[in-house]
Parts: sequence; structure tokens; C-alpha cells
Amino acid sequence: MKRCFLFTISIIVILAGCANQRIIDQVQIIQVLGYDKHEDKVKGTVIFPTYEEQGKTDLHVLDTEAASFENIVPRLNTKSTYPIDVGQLRTVLFGKDFAEQGIDPVIHFLSRDPKVGSRMQLGISEDTAEGIIRSIVKEKVPYHINYKIDQNIQYGSLPKMNLHVFLTNFYSEGMDPFLPYFTIEGNTVKIDGLALFNKGKYVNHINMTQSFLCKMLMDGTQNGRYETKIKGNEKEGFISLKSLDSKAKYTINQKDRIPHISIDLTMKAQLKKGLPGLNYTKNKDIEKTEKILDEHFNKEVQQLISLFQEYNLDPLGLGDKVRAKSRSWDYGRFQDMYPHLKTTVNTKVTIIQTGVEE
Repeated sequence: MKRCFLFTISIIVILAGCANQRIIDQVQIIQVLGYDKHEDKVKGTVIFPTYEEQGKTDLHVLDTEAASFENIVPRLNTKSTYPIDVGQLRTVLFGKDFAEQGIDPVIHFLSRDPKVGSRMQLGISEDTAEGIIRSIVKEKVPYHINYKIDQNIQYGSLPKMNLHVFLTNFYSEGMDPFLPYFTIEGNTVKIDGLALFNKGKYVNHINMTQSFLCKMLMDGTQNGRYETKIKGNEKEGFISLKSLDSKAKYTINQKDRIPHISIDLTMKAQLKKGLPGLNYTKNKDIEKTEKILDEHFNKEVQQLISLFQEYNLDPLGLGDKVRAKSRSWDYGRFQDMYPHLKTTVNTKVTIIQTGVEE
């Protein structure tokens, strides 16, 4: 028994000694990677941390240029004191000019690397990825962009997204991918909407109000905020809602040559700021506001769908919903009919909390 125990311990020690060990102070762990188009080359920019003492992290920027994106990391390695490691890579950003040429080769390259996690976040910069990266270094938070995306998914107006979701939508025959769209306001990095893609190529973007509508139509919302100017009670005013719960139900009718999609959208909301001239201690004024909001969301959702049809993009996955109800699915045929797809939106808003001044 004793010999067996000693033999087991010996094997464990030998196996541990054979492992490919990496000491954190002897590798350059990159946490954000950016790609930009720079004349006829690709410019790559990364953030890596150094740990001075417990609880204190300094962030540094390293950049290089290469003929292709595959050579960015190897060329960065020639400038680095220690070997570059992508095991903690949490965010990859693309400049808009780069994304217009197509980001799918980079996405495929990253997805084949076993060190890269499927929950890594991606994003598009209105200007350059380098500009976003140099701005977030000042925040001194290693995963600043990653945290910003995650909290806007959980509490804000972004639909669910990460590398896995992008790949799923990319390979789907009934849905187009999307990513957060970043700008710089003052010295602060800001999420300014959703970047829309035709497969791997950036086409255009929508604002955060439209992103909120997308989130309701895709995932439903529990914590999103919606603010807009709206006309009611013969006056235009600024209204602010917090969505406490929203759901979308799709009904597909394929009796005609072109399918008809009915969208029933229900929302329970807290009214943070109401319309001028209405008294929200009275049920009749609450009901009047609910009716105004029903009409508003019907119009806004319909216009958003029409915009996607104009771009010939389907981030809402309407094609995927038609495919699920079709006995014989033909993706090419659906693409031809998509710009002419018929939709009807029916919204029911219920205000369950007012929280506004009388």
C-alpha cells in the first residue's frame, strides 16, 4: 500500500514537471486587440498590463503594421520583451474602414485559436480602433470595453452579443450579425448604437434608441431605458421609460407568395418622465399615455423593419423565423422577397409605475 502511494505521488510530480508552465511576469498578456486599415497595410494595436504591486495595474499600448492581419501578433512579438499571449484577450475592435472590407477572416482566425474564449466581445469604431484603445488606457481598467458592453447588455439597450453570437448569426441563413458601435465623446469612449453587417462586411449603423427596439424584438428587456420626444395631448414632450419586462411574439402567415409576419409586442414599464399637461395620479391620463405609446412603438418598430429592408439586412432574424415555419426553405428565394416582406406590429404598453411629478 505504501509503495502504491509513493508511486502515485511520483507520477504526479513527473507530470507536473512536464506541463507547459507560464509565469505571469514572463509573458505579455494582451487584453484588447484592435485592427485598422492604414493605407495598403493593416495596423494592429494592443493593450497589455504590468502589475506593479497588489491592486495596482498599469496599462500600456503596443502597435505595429503588417501586410496582413495574420502577421500582426508575430510582428508585435518582435517588439515585446516577453512572448505575447492571447489567453486573456477579452475584446477585439475594428476600425470602420477595416470593417467595410470584411472582418470575417479575422473572426475565423480567432475562433480557431483554442486560447480565445467564445464569450469575447467585438466592436466597431467610427474612427479607428487605435483611437478607442488609446482613450481607454486612461481609465486604467484592463477590461474597460468588455465591462461596458456587458453592463449595457444587462442593464441598457444592447441585445445579447459576443463572439459566439456573431458566429451563429454569421453562419445562419436567416439572420445577419451585428456589433456595438463605438465613438469618442470628449475623452470618453461611448457605445453609440449597433453596427450592421452583410455577413462579414460592415454596411451601416443604427442609434441606441433603435438598438433598444432591436433588443425588445430579439431578447425582450428587463432593465432597458427608452427616451425620446413624443407628441401627445396636442403637445410635444420628452418621455422617459424604464422597461421592466417586454416580450415579442411572432406569427408567420405563408398563405400568399410573400409571407406576412405579425409581431405582438408587450411591455410593462415604469414612467420616469411623462408628457406635459397630464396628471399621472389619474387613471384616464395613464391610459391615454399607454395608448400614445402603443401608437408610437407601432410606428417606430415598423420604420426600423423598413430600414433593415432598405439595407437588405436582417439582424432581427425574420428569415430564421420564416424558415422555422417552412416545409421547403429556400434561402435565395427568401433574400429576393425580403425587401417586400409584409409586417404588422401590435404593441400593448402597460404602465405599472409612474414615479413622475404630478
